[in-house]
Amino acid sequence: GMKLFIGILLVFLLSSAVAEQSIKGYLKEGFEPYSDKGPEDEDFKKPFSVICKDKGYAFETHKVLTDDGYWLTMFRIPGAKGETRDEAIAKKKPAIFLQHGILDSADTWIMHYEEEAPAFILANAGYDVWLGNTRGNKYSREHENLNPDYSADKEKFWDFSFAEMAKYDVPSNIDYILKETGKSKLGVMAHSQGCTQMFIRMIEENAWWKSKVALFTSLAGVARLDHCGSTLLTTLASGQFLIEGIKKLGVYEMFPSEYLQNAVFSRVCKAFSIVCKLAIQLVADEDAGLDEDKRISTFMGHYPSGCSLKSLDHFAQIMKAKRFQDYDYGKAKNQEKYGSDTPPEYEFSKVSGNKVAMFYGTADLLATPGDSLWLKEQLGSNAITFSEYKLGHMSFLLAKDMSFFDEVMEVLKANTWK
Repeated sequence: GMKLFIGILLVFLLSSAVAEQSIKGYLKEGFEPYSDKGPEDEDFKKPFSVICKDKGYAFETHKVLTDDGYWLTMFRIPGAKGETRDEAIAKKKPAIFLQHGILDSADTWIMHYEEEAPAFILANAGYDVWLGNTRGNKYSREHENLNPDYSADKEKFWDFSFAEMAKYDVPSNIDYILKETGKSKLGVMAHSQGCTQMFIRMIEENAWWKSKVALFTSLAGVARLDHCGSTLLTTLASGQFLIEGIKKLGVYEMFPSEYLQNAVFSRVCKAFSIVCKLAIQLVADEDAGLDEDKRISTFMGHYPSGCSLKSLDHFAQIMKAKRFQDYDYGKAKNQEKYGSDTPPEYEFSKVSGNKVAMFYGTADLLATPGDSLWLKEQLGSNAITFSEYKLGHMSFLLAKDMSFFDEVMEVLKANTWK
């Protein structure tokens, strides 16, 4: 009884704080009327492969095993619209690896209208497009010997944050792509937490990164969170008891992509797209007034896709400590793991000779302008562009006005790789 009560209380605390703030934001923002662009809503519940096939793009699925036993699913769009799959042709194209953010999946890169979706724009511009799926999301829920849904394995399976993604997932994915394509270098583009794991990898393995990554495009990249306005993270950061309370319920996976949850959500979404906006704000709290109601409801058919409690906790710790640091296990375990009472800071001074193109949003409450500026200063000459747009956090994938992506494409063209 008590367990259930705490659970309901937690959910209520998280959701009511979010709802209250968001609704205030909406009343201020006003609503954008629906624009009807035909039968696009059919993408509502379709898996990635079906959306690609329906729109006339070749598609492949690849399974990648990490050194710590997680099986990751990677998708590939090897050619432009209507191009038949031809390995020889694909291998001549520059390869680019796209990595989504927290609670998200590779679906995010193809959720917008076809002419606005980054993955399709890249495929049509002649890139060999590879898309990662973070460990634990709906496409990467496998492990050599752990079952994410089995109570005896749960805690072990979900014992990771973006620190482990940086250590294991990033190299496994990148090395796999280079091996498959026979290339020596590729481009990387990431969003949100996708960028966090890239920055950590770049810091911890600068020589490795420099030898393999020609250009890293960071869309709303997250490192420090000193100015973060996300209600969810603020709530988690305000009391460790919240995180502990969630663990006591035996919950290690947050906002999973469970059929029931998404099916229910889907219905709600179709009826009231404002509810979907609130759900997007659950993570980023942004003003989603820029986004297409119709595509938001499509997006919500695919989101959230699950993440570990530890990733949310790690972000909350970074926010509270006001430093970009490794996971904090508490003094005793920190001593054992790091040889110090506090977790080590990720030092950008270790990064040199890289190309990072940064894009950030003035309305982004997660990767805020202030923290983005700090990140740019840390990167120094490694940051080759630093462009600001009037966008919120998820708007980098769902904005009504996606014109910022024209500049992204210009930066890619100006910094070609083979």
